[in-house]
Amino acid sequence: MYAKSEQRKTQIVLGLLKGLVGTICVFAVLTACFYHNELYVDGNLTVGFPWIFYWEGSGYSLDLNEQVGYQEFEPLKLIGNIFFAATLYLLILWIYRFFSGKLKK
Repeated sequence: MYAKSEQRKTQIVLGLLKGLVGTICVFAVLTACFYHNELYVDGNLTVGFPWIFYWEGSGYSLDLNEQVGYQEFEPLKLIGNIFFAATLYLLILWIYRFFSGKLKK
C-alpha cells in the first residue's frame, strides 16, 4: 500500500514537470515567432503574444530637440501570456491524445 502511494506521488510530480516544460516550450516558441525588432529604423522592439508585455523604442523628439528612448514592461501581461501558453499546451496535448487514440483503434 505504501509503495502505491509513493508511485502515485512520483507520477503526479512527473506530470507536473512535463506540463511545466511543455508550457515553457510553447511560451518560448510563441515569443520567438512574434518578436519584432525594428529599432534600426527608429521603430519599436516588441515582445509577446497574444499580449505585448515588453516594448522599447527610440526616436527624435521635435519638442525636446533631442534623441529620446522609452521602454515598458508589464508583468501582468507576461503572466497572462504564460497562462495562455499553458492552456495552448494542454489543448495540443488533448488533441494529440484524442487522435492517437483514434489511430490505435
